[in-house]
Amino acid sequence: MGTTSSALVMLFALFFIERLEFICSSANSNVSCIASEREALMKIKGNLTDEANRLSSWVGKDCCTWKGVGCSNKTGHVVKLDLRNPIPATNGPSTAYFDPIFKMNELSGQVSPSLLDLNHLHYLDLSMNNMQISNSLGSLKSLRYLDLSSSISDETIPPHLGNLSRLQYLNLSNNDLRGPIPDTLGRLASLTVLDLSSNNLNDSMLYSLCNLSSLVHIDLSDTSHRGAIPHCLGNLASLSILRLNYNQLQGPIPSEMGNMTQLKELDLSQNQFEGPIPSEIGNMTQLTELHLNSNAFAYEIPNSMRNLCNLRVLDLSENKFTGKLSTSVGSPFGCIHNSLEDFCLDDKSSDGDHKHVDESNVADETDFLWFYTGIGPVPGWVLGGLWHFEFQEVLEVCILPVH
Repeated sequence: MGTTSSALVMLFALFFIERLEFICSSANSNVSCIASEREALMKIKGNLTDEANRLSSWVGKDCCTWKGVGCSNKTGHVVKLDLRNPIPATNGPSTAYFDPIFKMNELSGQVSPSLLDLNHLHYLDLSMNNMQISNSLGSLKSLRYLDLSSSISDETIPPHLGNLSRLQYLNLSNNDLRGPIPDTLGRLASLTVLDLSSNNLNDSMLYSLCNLSSLVHIDLSDTSHRGAIPHCLGNLASLSILRLNYNQLQGPIPSEMGNMTQLKELDLSQNQFEGPIPSEIGNMTQLTELHLNSNAFAYEIPNSMRNLCNLRVLDLSENKFTGKLSTSVGSPFGCIHNSLEDFCLDDKSSDGDHKHVDESNVADETDFLWFYTGIGPVPGWVLGGLWHFEFQEVLEVCILPVH
């Protein structure tokens, strides 16, 4: 995940939580926990194994003071339930499960059907645990935020989630969910963030996602998706982050994706895309990260890429591009060199010769750009033709961050 995109998602979550804290803080309120909801919470606690005693504060009559529980300061209803594992997965969810402290802090077991009695919930986070949820969360019609990442062991995405018409944030990542994405998710008209990454959905791209015009973040990376990108995905003009990497997607990039003029990160790497990069990609002038590596893209890089003046990270490695590359004005990469920090090219061939080196275009040695040729790092200013070479028959070139 890129730094910029991670920050965007974090800002969204923090903004949502701050708004929720405003309505559920009970510090200056005389309202207290509603008895039936306190009883529901006690049943939830009773069904879960809590080795780390995380729910030890769940005693007494005022459940609004219990850790992880938030109540409306107007009605007293429980609007927030945050049972996320407090131990961070510093090296990713897949390694966290080997951390004994993380495992000890997992809540495990069947989530009580009494959860549905908390029908005023706006925020539900059960992530990084080991739970079974057999009841229909689709009846929690007030939910705005739902995070079940790295937590549930259901075999498929529950279709009843499509009933959560107010949902803005949905994270089901890292659950090894199988089967197709249910069409019912296409009903979530208020959805802003959708993260289904690291599952085994093994399906073609879902056309019903094209209807979710409020989306700003889609992560379908490492989901075993196949087939082509739907042309209608270009309708999502508000998208800021789109990750489709580590799949088996094929065909060309639809030109309609040029309508995504708010995109800041586009990751299509590690797929089977082919054909040329569409010239419409130059419309994505807000892009800061573009990952197209490890595909079968061919032909020349379009001149329209000169418009991507905010680009910091560009990875075109392991493709089949041909033609010349230059940073001169009017070239494919016109103003990109003003912002670019990471740039990778890698065209495998049996011949590692670099051709069309223009020694008159020597970069300023103070820039000290590095690139990798397969024989070790070399300062860019030593090889003045850094920006003038043919892609064809280049073994490996990767420009690393400017120091």
